[in-house]
Amino acid sequence: MPRPRDENKVLLIHAAALKLVIKTGFSSLKMADVAKEAGIATGTLYIYYKSREDLINDLYVVTKKEIAEVMLSPENQEDTLYGSFKKMWLAYFFFCYKNPEKMLFTEQFLYSGLISETNKALTDSFFEPLNQFLEAAKKQSFIKDLDVELLKAHMHGALHEIVKLLIKSGQRPEAFPIHSMFELTWNGVRL
Repeated sequence: MPRPRDENKVLLIHAAALKLVIKTGFSSLKMADVAKEAGIATGTLYIYYKSREDLINDLYVVTKKEIAEVMLSPENQEDTLYGSFKKMWLAYFFFCYKNPEKMLFTEQFLYSGLISETNKALTDSFFEPLNQFLEAAKKQSFIKDLDVELLKAHMHGALHEIVKLLIKSGQRPEAFPIHSMFELTWNGVRL
């Protein structure tokens, strides 16, 4: 009977892979380097992941699930569509600000061709409540009648660039007009 996975090791492996893939890119990522960075034997790493593709796919799924849980938390549900949209946007903004490597990782690998179609479908399912929220907002004529994927791309693209600007400039979110930045996104999607 195989031993159960040690979730602490998985977290170490994910953190190491994330750090290295952002630093070197996927083509230079070596499993031995991931193992060394994680502080485990290379053989142990291969018990968890058969290849770097398997590792990257698992890391992608775990990261996207984490993002979905942050955005779609019940804490972000308000009485108004605007209030809920703003809370989801702010939750995602602060997640990205606190975890820029995860933001960059998902951004880099979304269209890389390295994420399996099965995992793309799985991660898309995590965001189905957001899709339903946006569809309902469109039907109630609160936001533009555009494809949901376009609306999400508009939201994510602007938000990612704001986070990159903040990090590059060394500014803290408290000293930055975050609510004005949200309003730019809102004004881009509302009717």
